[in-house]
Amino acid sequence: MFAGTDIMTWVGLGAVVVAFFAITFALNLSLREGATATRWKAKANDLDRKLGSYDAIMGAYPGLIMVWEESVHTADNGWGDPKVLGSPAALASIMRFADPGPSNNLARRILDGIADLNTIAESTDSRPLRQYIAGLRTKGDSFSISIVLPEGNVIEADGRVAGRQVVLWLEDASIRGEDEKTAISRFENSRITSETDPIAFIEMMSRAPFPLWRMNSGGRINWVNDAYVEAVGATDVRDVTKNQIHLDHQANEDAQTVLSEQRQKDSTRHMVLGGERRATAISLFPVNGGLAGIAVDANETDELRVQLGQQVAAHDKLLNSMDEAVVIFGSDKKARFENEAFRHMFGLNEDWSRDQPSHGEWLDHMRERGQIPAQPDHGKWKSEELSLYTEWPSEMPPALWHLHDGRTLRLVRMRDPQGGIALMFSDMTDRIDMEGRLGTLINVQRATLDKLSEGIAVFGTDGRLKIHNNAFARMWSLSEEDLKEAPRFSSIIDLCLPLYHDKLFWNDLKARATDPNPEVRRQVEGEIRRSDDKMLTWLSKPLPDGATLIAWDDVTSARRTEAALIERAEALEEADRMKSEFVGHVSYQLRTPLTTISGYADFLQNGGAGEMNDKQSEYVFAIQSASEDLAKIIDDILDIAAIEANVLDLDLGDVDVYDVLSHALDYVATKAEDTKISMELDCPQDIGKIRADETRIKQVVYNLLSNALRFTKPGGLIQLGGQRAPGGGVRIWVKDDGVGIPSDRQSQVFESFESSRGGAGLGLALVQRFVERHGGWVELESDEGAGTHVTCYLPKEAAPDAGHPELFEG
Repeated sequence: MFAGTDIMTWVGLGAVVVAFFAITFALNLSLREGATATRWKAKANDLDRKLGSYDAIMGAYPGLIMVWEESVHTADNGWGDPKVLGSPAALASIMRFADPGPSNNLARRILDGIADLNTIAESTDSRPLRQYIAGLRTKGDSFSISIVLPEGNVIEADGRVAGRQVVLWLEDASIRGEDEKTAISRFENSRITSETDPIAFIEMMSRAPFPLWRMNSGGRINWVNDAYVEAVGATDVRDVTKNQIHLDHQANEDAQTVLSEQRQKDSTRHMVLGGERRATAISLFPVNGGLAGIAVDANETDELRVQLGQQVAAHDKLLNSMDEAVVIFGSDKKARFENEAFRHMFGLNEDWSRDQPSHGEWLDHMRERGQIPAQPDHGKWKSEELSLYTEWPSEMPPALWHLHDGRTLRLVRMRDPQGGIALMFSDMTDRIDMEGRLGTLINVQRATLDKLSEGIAVFGTDGRLKIHNNAFARMWSLSEEDLKEAPRFSSIIDLCLPLYHDKLFWNDLKARATDPNPEVRRQVEGEIRRSDDKMLTWLSKPLPDGATLIAWDDVTSARRTEAALIERAEALEEADRMKSEFVGHVSYQLRTPLTTISGYADFLQNGGAGEMNDKQSEYVFAIQSASEDLAKIIDDILDIAAIEANVLDLDLGDVDVYDVLSHALDYVATKAEDTKISMELDCPQDIGKIRADETRIKQVVYNLLSNALRFTKPGGLIQLGGQRAPGGGVRIWVKDDGVGIPSDRQSQVFESFESSRGGAGLGLALVQRFVERHGGWVELESDEGAGTHVTCYLPKEAAPDAGHPELFEG
């Protein structure tokens, strides 16, 4: 095995070496004791020659020799303390494979580096060198094996027992035949240049910025780099290997699992390294003779993973919020995601989706339920759909699926970056239906526009005519030939100039249709008179889509009618003015003789012309009553005339509502006694005051009571009431159970000189005028034969402009 070297010769060599040390010790002792120098000197020279011969022979051996000076029965389980013999070339060759740990014991470093590597034995029982050495030292079992190194080198190893010594021969088969100088030079150069040299590799790994470590097959750390030392807070490499300092407890447990199962184990977790807690990715993988570990900072990766998870969750949430149905099949054609809209659109439950059906299974399932388009050859169509996973066309336009249930779905297919396919469905049923209705509506609108008498023209932002109706063409004497090619606004201007030749007007109207400036495009309207004496009103209105609507309306007849109505209104106003003046003049002329009549009647009644008998007094009293009624009618006529001439001003002041009502009731009660009519007051004394004309309010109440008294039969009841209304105003009402007012006459009772039961017809007319002058209103309810109920509302304060103008000057 050792290139023809006699193994037993080397066993003898070991014995000679031992003898040499013994003889040397005895020689020295003999010299001290005074033995014969000549005899021992001869023996020493002989031994020196033999040792020189053995040194030459040992120097020529290309391997190393390890010798244990111990009995095989007393050896411990460790490496012990073997002596290392051999040439510098052999040492340099074997040291390439030594453990790079901190130990200064060359034998231990060499054995730690190769003891757990794969071996090739002559027998079928191949074990690591560690077990062979243990058997040699404890049982004396010899062996001859080959150790296979990771980079392909082979070390020949032989173990034998020589007396009380145990000897191990190690030879690097790759340097056989090299002399000592060549071997040492190759070893030194390989440390610098060889890419596969373990020492160079270890030096490189020692400077790595992340923790690296190696464990032997016994589960002990035998090498770490500087980053590992810093990560665990140790002092140096020796501190780590001596105290077996692991990254954490979990790292040690995972290492034992890797050694026992001989499979790689990866994990990512948070741990404290270098005094800082960070996410760390740890990889443990078996190597020849143990395992290797690497710890990489995964904090950024962990943050990216969290962010990616958040992005995926947000993406799924966004898809779930969409109205469109979305399903995503992976590269394996399995459904990876579907949103709520998808399940709802196709009536799928979560149990069916949870099994992640394939694309083909989904198509078959949809076919059974009639939710895909009917196909003459379903198998062929399905194959074409699934072929998109391998052959994606350059263009993939959307498709429409017309289903059996009447729905129309729009399908958009999208290629997933991972090789999958995403499908997005939109229910187009309503949209298609609305488009059809829109087309119908447009046709109806066109027909409607053609029925309009107004001329309608819509111009786009490019100044071309988009829509027009027949009235527009007829109004401007335009033929269909003139308008069929969507002419520009300037062309239409040329056709309309003969009827209206104001170019400035047309250019301004054109700008409103083509200028994007909002100030120019605002709505504008006006009126023109054409050369044919027709008057047209026009309207320019911007539309939301940027177009402009221009509408024309022929108002010639309307303007003529309006002029006639204005003339008639002016004539009516003049007639009303003349009537008011006449009424006022006549009333004034009547007042003078009436005053004379009333005065003489009072004179006679008071006995100015002597005593009168009863019959004469009755006649004079009738004259007085008639004079009072006539005076009242004249006053009412004058008030009506003043109101209609808008010259009646209110004398505003604080009016106690309760006092006004109670005094008015007392005044009328004397007349009610004669007719045996009862009268009641329903008003709280603390009703308060309002800002009004007290005289006019009394006149309102008096007229209401007088009117009720006139149409209430003897034995009837008249009720006068008042109450506060929301907002601070008051409601005053007069209610009777008299004859009432026919329904066909109720709308006329508030008009001047109109009466439901005879009379001048001014009482209720004045009531309404006075109340409205204060800013209030009057309401009447009446049933014929059941009575009448009149309510007046007066605000808390009358309008200031209803008072005398001099009260507001300055």
